[in-house]
Amino acid sequence: MLATIQIGNLEIKGLTDGILKTSLDNLIGMARVEAERLVGPTDAGSLFIPVNNFVVERGEKTILIDAGAGHTMQPTLGRLPANLREAGIDPASVTHVVLTHIHPDHANGLVDDAGHPHFPNAEIVVHEKEAAFWLAPAQGPEPDNVQRNRARAKINLAPYLERLRRVRDGEEILGLTPICAPGHTPGHTCWRIASGKDALLAWGDLVHFAAIQISHPDAAVTYDLDKDLACASRKRILDMVAADRLAIAGAHVDAPGFGFVVRRNGRYAFEPSSSE
Repeated sequence: MLATIQIGNLEIKGLTDGILKTSLDNLIGMARVEAERLVGPTDAGSLFIPVNNFVVERGEKTILIDAGAGHTMQPTLGRLPANLREAGIDPASVTHVVLTHIHPDHANGLVDDAGHPHFPNAEIVVHEKEAAFWLAPAQGPEPDNVQRNRARAKINLAPYLERLRRVRDGEEILGLTPICAPGHTPGHTCWRIASGKDALLAWGDLVHFAAIQISHPDAAVTYDLDKDLACASRKRILDMVAADRLAIAGAHVDAPGFGFVVRRNGRYAFEPSSSE
């Protein structure tokens, strides 16, 4: 699946890595009956959410935002390399992979099943806080999922260590500006992509259950390392994109993830982009 949105002089492409099976059991802070009302029918609470990725071509640079899951999670994922080729983009032509964070469905697709790079000529760009957390040794006992993610991060980034660029908040690179939105992970980053007077925010995992967490930003998920901080970051970013009328590109918003956040009846709501 390929869709585009025009931001200034840039045409930003949205491509899918597939769909991820998850469950409302991972939702915190909302009664199940209300969650079911918002998301619609589920299979005993189980549902699929999209895994969207985005491509920005600026001059001679081909910039990929997040890398998908590879074949490490579920058989419905790992389709990004094929979808890139179908869109006329050779993974070897990708010059930069910009990560919102280092979680499996965003970073495991950096490498193939043998640990070789899917993007052999790419520089990896990631917030310094995110790289520092996942590439460092554990500082004490950790939940099993954090241990697994930490071990997997080393595999994902191993072929790229000499081409790993760590950035600070507000440090522009390639016309992209990182805005740290921590909580989901320590260095979870939204990337502001500007062209002229227009801009789009690729917000990563600001929301997982878009039908719930945009209108009810206090609802957290079990995947958040710091749930209170994740909620605070979500409210801050939702307020910013609504106030500034920024287009958004959401990793887990209905594919391809492009649209706008508006205030409606005292809550935030998502409006899909008419440019899709």
